[in-house]
Amino acid sequence: MSQPARDPWAILGLSPGSPDEMVRAQYLRLVRINHPDQYASNPTEQARREEIMKQVTWAYQEIVHGKTVKTAKTTATRSGTSRPTAARPRPVDLTQLQCRAHHRWAVVYCTVCGEPLCSRCDESLSGYCAKHRPRRRP
Repeated sequence: MSQPARDPWAILGLSPGSPDEMVRAQYLRLVRINHPDQYASNPTEQARREEIMKQVTWAYQEIVHGKTVKTAKTTATRSGTSRPTAARPRPVDLTQLQCRAHHRWAVVYCTVCGEPLCSRCDESLSGYCAKHRPRRRP
């Protein structure tokens, strides 16, 4: 099925480079307005809205797919075709989330060095480790 050589941004009624949230919101708004099931009693209008929905869906997929192809890496599958793959999140090192002295979950981090602090290390939750805590004057 060949699609018209129109600008997908114009079909959605947006300017090129609009934020992803705006693109999605506009797509959902157009789906609510033009969904063919709303016009089941009028077959002519239902067919017209179905064509509009095909164009809107094509434009949305073109915009979204165009952004993911530029950022995603492609890997070869067994069939020889390439497909985009999502970036895998790095595993979290849980020791960075625990207090080193008490091995409890960190509540705050030192504002100077970033050391994780539990509620025992920094009872007042001041945001300073023992090395950087301001000294009281006698």
